[in-house]
Amino acid sequence: MTLESCAKTRPTSDQPQYLNEEQFDTIWQMAELILPKTDSPGANDVGVTPFIDQLFGQFFEDEEKARYENGLSDFLLKCSDEYGKSFVGLKKEIQMAYLEKLDNEGGPDTFFRSIKQIVLWAYFTSEEGMKSMNYLPVPGRFNGCIQIDGNEKNLVGNR
Repeated sequence: MTLESCAKTRPTSDQPQYLNEEQFDTIWQMAELILPKTDSPGANDVGVTPFIDQLFGQFFEDEEKARYENGLSDFLLKCSDEYGKSFVGLKKEIQMAYLEKLDNEGGPDTFFRSIKQIVLWAYFTSEEGMKSMNYLPVPGRFNGCIQIDGNEKNLVGNR
């Protein structure tokens, strides 16, 4: 029991296949902040981080892997230098402020922007992500003029 209380706490019980635990937990927390759970499922409710882990391990070319590993290492190092803790160890408000700062600085090819794009892509191509948008993969007839009330979600496809 004493040893368990000293163990490092993780934000998830999912186990990484290709990333190490620190990388996996960092991406898990980033995904949670980018797409939190609301009335629709959040990024981690639909398995975005395990998907990114598989993407990294099975589909990225060596050059892409190296770029993302270096970007993630720089991300963690800058966070540790600035706040004295790993990203996962920070309070959510500080994590969010750090991500907003990274989002506002740099160009579209920065590590954070790239991970953000992957998180969004992984979410919106998942079954649950599609359902949250009312996506109809095989639409019926085309309805050119439809009425949308103020409480209705955006539609992708037709009704």
